[in-house]
Amino acid sequence: MKKLLLFIYLLNIQSSFSQKLFWEITGKVIDEKQKPVEFANVFANNTSFRTTTDSNGGFKLQIPNTIPNIELVVSFVGFQGLRENITQQLGTMQNFTFSLKPIAIPEVTITAKQPKDFKRKWQLFQAALLGQSDFARECKILNPDVIRLQYDDNKNLFASAVEPFYVQNDALGYKITIQMSYFKCNGNESESIIDQFFEKLVPKDAEQEFIWNKNRKIAFKRSFRNFLVSLANNRLKKDKFEVFQTNFKEKTYTFNTSVYEEIIKKNIIPCKLSDFYFHDKRTDEHNLFTNKQLLVFLMDREEENPIFSDYPYKNAMVILPHNTLTFSKGGWLIKPNGMILTGFWANEGLSVSLPADFIIE
Repeated sequence: MKKLLLFIYLLNIQSSFSQKLFWEITGKVIDEKQKPVEFANVFANNTSFRTTTDSNGGFKLQIPNTIPNIELVVSFVGFQGLRENITQQLGTMQNFTFSLKPIAIPEVTITAKQPKDFKRKWQLFQAALLGQSDFARECKILNPDVIRLQYDDNKNLFASAVEPFYVQNDALGYKITIQMSYFKCNGNESESIIDQFFEKLVPKDAEQEFIWNKNRKIAFKRSFRNFLVSLANNRLKKDKFEVFQTNFKEKTYTFNTSVYEEIIKKNIIPCKLSDFYFHDKRTDEHNLFTNKQLLVFLMDREEENPIFSDYPYKNAMVILPHNTLTFSKGGWLIKPNGMILTGFWANEGLSVSLPADFIIE
């Protein structure tokens, strides 16, 4: 199969701090023969901002001024998606050339002798993708036939999709379009590279709309993004977050202990906000910085089987491989730098995912 060449000309990236509420990305998508590609998907990753190309391959995407940068995704069925980080600029022309490679689909043979094994692996994939929250049971994959599963000698499950697939979240009222480049899980940990676009479902009545809004607020309140918003607004205590630094070298605690005992052993270090957070007033960027793992307790969510006897709450680890993470006041990630989340935030999955542009009304 020939490669598909996409040329995206991002023109007239505009911003106005007072007159306009949006900045625009306009451009054109063409193939290797310089012909326009119609119906190509163009969207800001992890948001509800999306458009498709017209008959001339052209597109225009508006992004709110409150969002300083996006990861633009261009996708076309049968080809790997392309991503480009774009920062809001004034009067600057940016030209991009992309080469899309066809998706390589591994041959997977499922015989009649292995239906139970396949079913178990499928359940493992769903659990890792959708998560373990209360909302997970209200999520469903609408086109599972496009997903392929493959197993290695170490019992790691790898998943790929021949085209985008869709998850309907009836708890939060979203249909999520997912473009999966990489997915691996083993029952304890999972790794993935996915692009996702959120589309609001239409409620059948006022009661359903009320439930969706209520559940969205719940999902946001316990999210990592809300943790970042709390940092930027200096309200960790009010929002029921408590943070420690840790010298513990593992990604998670696997034995019963107490925070007090770990402090005595110097595995856990009490800290103040300035030890791991800084606001650059010149650029209005917010920075999470630490060369240690951060242990974050969600003090309003009790853990059924707590590891820490004196802190019986849900908790998560934040690991920064490059010691820093930059974000906006609204919790929008500007420089994730390969951030790793474990524990509560890693186990929640797509069942509590909200678009990054979600705002509590």
